[in-house]
Amino acid sequence: MTASPAEPAPTGRLLEAFREIGRSLELGRTAESVLTAAGLVIPHADCVSLTIVGLDPMRVLCRRARGDRAALHRGPEAELAENGIIQRVAASGSSERIALVETGAADPDLTPGTASAVAVPVLGAGGRRLGALLAEAGTANAFGRRDRARLRDFAAGAAPALERVLFYEAAVEGRRLLSEMEVAGKVLQDLLPHDLPVLAGLDVGAVYEPCSQVGGDYYDFVPLAEDRWGIAVADVAGKGIPAALLVAALRASIFAMANSGFALRTIMERTNRLLFESVRETRYATLFYGVLDVPLRRIIYINAGHQPPVLVRAGGEVELIHAGGLPVGLFPKPRYFEQDLQLDSGDLLALYTDGITESSDGDGELYGRERLSDLLSRERGRGATAADVCERVVRAARRFRRGAPDDDATVVVLRAP
Repeated sequence: MTASPAEPAPTGRLLEAFREIGRSLELGRTAESVLTAAGLVIPHADCVSLTIVGLDPMRVLCRRARGDRAALHRGPEAELAENGIIQRVAASGSSERIALVETGAADPDLTPGTASAVAVPVLGAGGRRLGALLAEAGTANAFGRRDRARLRDFAAGAAPALERVLFYEAAVEGRRLLSEMEVAGKVLQDLLPHDLPVLAGLDVGAVYEPCSQVGGDYYDFVPLAEDRWGIAVADVAGKGIPAALLVAALRASIFAMANSGFALRTIMERTNRLLFESVRETRYATLFYGVLDVPLRRIIYINAGHQPPVLVRAGGEVELIHAGGLPVGLFPKPRYFEQDLQLDSGDLLALYTDGITESSDGDGELYGRERLSDLLSRERGRGATAADVCERVVRAARRFRRGAPDDDATVVVLRAP
């Protein structure tokens, strides 16, 4: 490019340049083709740059420049420069022509030595802001109204190709994320028990219903020595791949320490430290973990901020098993307290996540623990199996909300016949 005024390139060269713009589905290459054609439209510019903010106007996706001072242009940034000509044009959708004088304020989007500039928006379908084209020159009044009109018309012609690339890249990213979600969902399903244990003198049931492809609920039965079983039910904050990774870490921690003979309090403290030191502040889990002595039907447990399990006695009394500490992963050294409960003949114990009790109807009312307790009492009185109780709890919450779940739902039931 030269600083002297010149007429645009012949129509044939421009048509070929436009055809080149539409040949690629890679954003950087398409941007370079746009700049090549722009140089033919305004050949007397010292530098032409293209900034693409894509379908999210707050984030710069691509920044390219060509010309004598192209190397002075900054690389890609997370946001547009504040109060710069590119930000103004991209935000307003209106073109702008400026001339700088020695006493004038510098524009953060212009390269040193620029005396005049013209910028036009790149607008997609429906006026969607895709970015801006900027031409600069080292001479004053290098660009006139005709230059601005030419550049604006050129940007309108190039915009469909750029928008097509942006939608293509968004679709590719969506498919990649979908594939990763499928893998994460499969991993999470593999972490859950494939078969429930057969426990002498106890009936066991469990149901897990994720609200998305990758949920954040977790339950497990860990075989221990001397006819004992570890029972874990957890609810990890968040959803998706990060939640699945946290579930995997939680399961590995509990499984390894439970089989090493550590006390419950030690298991909780070390699991808490693992999560606290390994993940961000917003990542934590509520966790109920207990050790069941099958012959005695006795459970020693710690409830780390989890929903209080419901214990329905043979006589109909309902007890809530309240917390014995904070959720794991929130604080460096929380204290945890062991408690115990005895399952007698006819008793029913239900462990669950808040996807059950916090299911809400159209008016915002929650399903709640009272409805859950009433249902468990009725099903215990009818003599329903543990598996049937789990299914009916999930079904009742589903009917109550009258729609797709917005959280994972897990129910584990132990019943002493």
